[in-house]
This record gives sequence, structure tokens and C-alpha cells, in this order.
Amino acid sequence: MSKDKWGARVPCTVEEVELDGDYGPVEGVEVACTRCGHVTESFGTGDASIRRCFALLGEECPKGERNYYFEEDEDEQT
Repeated sequence: MSKDKWGARVPCTVEEVELDGDYGPVEGVEVACTRCGHVTESFGTGDASIRRCFALLGEECPKGERNYYFEEDEDEQT
């Protein structure tokens, strides 16, 4: 991917959390950027929920950066 489309590779922490749903507590994930600390949440604990959080980080980045976000321990496997 070209540098103008994506910025740096930024590791993120991923934690399973309990979120407030419409009808009570719901399992979810919380993803935090290790670069700026911005946090996103998503209902569900699967890969799709984690990917949604990564996409939200890109859209909501307080620094206006468009980075490639990944789970912190994923980098160790590659």
C-alpha cells in the first residue's frame, strides 16, 4: 500500500469488556491505540467486532492520522 493512503503501522490493545446494551449488559471489545490512547468499542467479541474498532480508530483519530491498526500480539506471530 502506498504511503499516501496509509500512515504508520500502529499496534493496539484489545480487551473483552461488558458494554451497556439496550436491554442490559452485552459482551464487547474495547480497542485502544498505543500511539495516542484513543479508544473505540464494539458489541461482540469476534474478529469482525475487532476489525470494526480498527476502522473506527481510523475514522475518529484525534490526530487526523490514517494508520494501519493491528492487535499488539499479532505482530509477534508474523
